[in-house]
Amino acid sequence: MGLLDRFKKKAEDAADIATTAKEAATEATSSAANAATGAAGTAAAAAESAVDSAAGSADDTAKEAATGEADPVEKPADGNYRKVMVNPGGRGWGKGLVIAPEPGKDLIYSVTGGGIHPVAQRIADLTGGTPFDGFKSKAAFEEIACAVIDCGGTARIGVYPMKGVLTVDIHGASPSGPLMRFINEENFVSGTGLDNIEVIE
Repeated sequence: MGLLDRFKKKAEDAADIATTAKEAATEATSSAANAATGAAGTAAAAAESAVDSAAGSADDTAKEAATGEADPVEKPADGNYRKVMVNPGGRGWGKGLVIAPEPGKDLIYSVTGGGIHPVAQRIADLTGGTPFDGFKSKAAFEEIACAVIDCGGTARIGVYPMKGVLTVDIHGASPSGPLMRFINEENFVSGTGLDNIEVIE
């Protein structure tokens, strides 16, 4: 074999080696890309699952808080009553009210629209009082054990305190409006949620 032929042979061998190396590199790159894509897909699926799980849990918690299902209670026997302490919420006002229904004065008067508010229902369940929708019908002030309102601080905020009715505002309002002189810590509490109501007797 001549010198020229030997150089030609080495050049061909080098080309083969380069081609093989290139193919190997391409395959490795493809494998790495597939692995990265798979890992990313797995991570994305895991993240999506975690988000869905957290969202579902948050929805369940919110539903339970709104309906009172998180902490079911045993109602008193018919004709019997219990006292509850209704405390202000985190951004609420007041020192808390003791709600104590009694015969002839056992209405838990809900004036929030949309039926009986969960806070009113909770007070009724714990005390044995009678939930009453104040938007659908009216009752004498003397029959109301407490009124649950959703006033942010306008004229209505002082109507029930003015009439001597213990008032629970689900909004974190403080005494205000033209009737604010009738609102005090002995007849008004605000910012109350389901977790702010507890049996005391």
